[in-house]
Amino acid sequence: MNTGDSRHVPFRGMMPIMPTAITPSGELDETSQRRVVQYCLQCGAVAIGHFGFASEYHKISDPQRRRLIELIVEEVGGRVPVFIGVTAEGRHAAVAYAEEAEVLGADLLMATLPFRTPPNAGNAFDYYQALSDASALPIIVQDAGHSSAVLTADLLHRMYRDIEHVAYVKAEGSDFVAKTAALLELGGGEMPVIGGAAGMHMIHMLRLGVTAFMTGTEALDFHAAVVGNYLEGREGQAALIYFEKVLPYLGFYMAHSKELLKGMLHRRGVLDCPAVIPPVPGPPMSEVERREFEWILDRIGFTQRWPNIPEQSQ
Repeated sequence: MNTGDSRHVPFRGMMPIMPTAITPSGELDETSQRRVVQYCLQCGAVAIGHFGFASEYHKISDPQRRRLIELIVEEVGGRVPVFIGVTAEGRHAAVAYAEEAEVLGADLLMATLPFRTPPNAGNAFDYYQALSDASALPIIVQDAGHSSAVLTADLLHRMYRDIEHVAYVKAEGSDFVAKTAALLELGGGEMPVIGGAAGMHMIHMLRLGVTAFMTGTEALDFHAAVVGNYLEGREGQAALIYFEKVLPYLGFYMAHSKELLKGMLHRRGVLDCPAVIPPVPGPPMSEVERREFEWILDRIGFTQRWPNIPEQSQ
């Protein structure tokens, strides 16, 4: 039974999910990966995560997973919690990932339901129960588009109430604004809900009572400014930044997020290589779209190079 201990205190701020840095030949780029960690810390991240959608987790081998967890935990150095995605197509694989993450020093787990064969409500409950039984780490339940019909607000609340280590819900599935409002009401303000969806409706989620967000890292300083200003009581300033800095680029970004996430970090000097892990999904951004996107970045003041990023981690 969830006891509401200190591990379940809501986060306040940005909890970015990092991309996986690779070299032009497709190997892990450990130097760039460490730079991404430092960039997240410099932007004021309150937790840092990996193996979410933005990480291309489904294209990463098990040995690469292990090395990435070791590297991230080492580079973070205990300054903020590290959460690790353990989503897998089978329950046994997800449990093995959870056990590995705990052994390697992660602080929290995150999991959505399997993609190819999403379970029904009863089996979804059992899936998260198995993760809770396998590890003592707090679990973030990610409600994504493919899971939203199964993970209803009532089921999510029941899992939070009845599964010991289920501690947070990340809401970004279908109709996530309304579901967030329902979750906050069902939880009576005690069940922490984390925003996502690349920052869509961020200002509205804040107004509902959400205090933390998991997005990609492409413009983490802008996202953090929205959340920070709002939490410090400056709603007008938060809304201004959201509508003038974040929303203008999000339309293009949502359509080409895999390409643009790494491209924007490469533009800032955080990643040496902007390549997506092969195979590359879908057609690339057209030249017309890219020209307009670059125009937007210039208008919103997206810096060419991020300051104070070391060439190599110390």
